[in-house]
Amino acid sequence: MDSGISVLAYSTCMYMKLFVIMLILSTSSTVFGQRNDHVFEARYVQKPPVYPMGDDSAGRYYFHHFPGMDSLLPKAISNGDTLKYFRVYFSFVIDKYGLITEPHFIRIATTRYAQSRNAKTVNYFLQDEWYYEKAIKQMLRKMGFWKPALQNGIPVSCRVEEYFQFWVGITAPLIF
Repeated sequence: MDSGISVLAYSTCMYMKLFVIMLILSTSSTVFGQRNDHVFEARYVQKPPVYPMGDDSAGRYYFHHFPGMDSLLPKAISNGDTLKYFRVYFSFVIDKYGLITEPHFIRIATTRYAQSRNAKTVNYFLQDEWYYEKAIKQMLRKMGFWKPALQNGIPVSCRVEEYFQFWVGITAPLIF
């Protein structure tokens, strides 16, 4: 009878120890998971993510793989917005493994000068925001891996805001 009680007490004690160990592990993994799942902003991280082919290649990729040009150019021209640079702003997250996640369309804007820091949002594109959101997702889905951002020498997830621009240089015909 004593051996049955001692075996029961032993197994109960083992289950309690196992429970405490599991509780500690689950709590610590949650704390570490929260720290590692934090998404940093590219402009504030110690080493921002890098496209392995170079910044110019990323810009060329955006321009050549953006499927929304078929809508953007005709709409800009029909609204008389010519002799301007158009910029398509978007964001995405590069996770700690270098994969692109969470792509989002931000806005379409214009500027007169290529190097200008100020660009004015073009409001007539806002009604098609869903279309450009889909186009950005389609464009970035095909893009390859990036080198992830580093914070204290550790790869971290990082939100990147980018844009690509192009010149619309169509002028109205002169009438004499």
